[in-house]
Amino acid sequence: MNRHTQIICTLGPATRSPKILRKMVEAGMDYARLNFSHGKARDHAEAAHRVRQAAHKAGKKVKVIQDLQGPKPRIDRLKHPFHLRTGDRASLARKAVRPTDVPIADPEILKSIHTGHRIFLDDGAVELKAVDIHKDRIVCTVLIGGRIDSRSGIQLPDSRLSLPILSSKDLDDIKAGIEIGVDVVAQSMVGSRADVDFLKSYLGKAMPIIAKIESAKALRGLREIAKSAWGLMVARGDLGVSIPRAQVPLRQKEILAICRRENRFGIVATEMLLSMVTRHRPTRAEVSDVASAVLDGADAVMLSEETAIGAYPVEAVRELREIIETVEASRWYRPRKRRLDIE
Repeated sequence: MNRHTQIICTLGPATRSPKILRKMVEAGMDYARLNFSHGKARDHAEAAHRVRQAAHKAGKKVKVIQDLQGPKPRIDRLKHPFHLRTGDRASLARKAVRPTDVPIADPEILKSIHTGHRIFLDDGAVELKAVDIHKDRIVCTVLIGGRIDSRSGIQLPDSRLSLPILSSKDLDDIKAGIEIGVDVVAQSMVGSRADVDFLKSYLGKAMPIIAKIESAKALRGLREIAKSAWGLMVARGDLGVSIPRAQVPLRQKEILAICRRENRFGIVATEMLLSMVTRHRPTRAEVSDVASAVLDGADAVMLSEETAIGAYPVEAVRELREIIETVEASRWYRPRKRRLDIE
């Protein structure tokens, strides 16, 4: 059937095989996402080439999304992952010296953290609280323990950061994306319409921009952001740390409603079928979550870890397509008059 809701798949180590990519295209992948928070430019160029070859062989067209890292603090590269235990002491540090030190890729953020501030790692999976401030480290109590891995994101909801909307890495990555020939750019940590306008001026050409809505600040400027961006992404990982988790489903509906009113492309992302990173089938709660996104009017739903590092990338796409098609065939679904897409 002709789906209205499209499928975005993040490429990664699990999708290096041309055979896997071909099966993902045949299963329903419409967009391939290159996550520039991880990997090198040449890796993304090779991934884009492979997915285009797979799409050509399957007789379909898959468009490429470049997702910029943006002004998001991250853990620096580690020799190997490690675990923090609840109740332990750990430190955010310029350089890892002790076993429980978490090295920071941008140590300047340490200046913005004060005693009592909450620190979330990996979309809130790990929670710390700052208890002692030093020049080169922030000593923390581990409120919720978990795995610490290279390049995982850091969220600081109590701290005021002053980071440029486009870092030097972003500027280099944009040049790489243009060389790759990406079809659309996703802008991370957008806070205002001015952020989108700045990226537009830097691109210097008509490139569709998806503004990722992942902070309380972005929600306050939502209508103005929608006037400038080609599309909006409900990036529920960081958003669920910036605002109370119980509000995220309501904000998702609000963002998608604005997309409908302003004729903008609306995407729902993060943990759509997360259990399929390791399991052959999604949970019933995940199926309901995807169905709700489709009923809310999403133009696309996105797979992240499920296809980037998961054990079942092809099956995840098939499951997503089956849910979408089932919902769209029901009497509850109200499609747009015309499907939005990149020309």
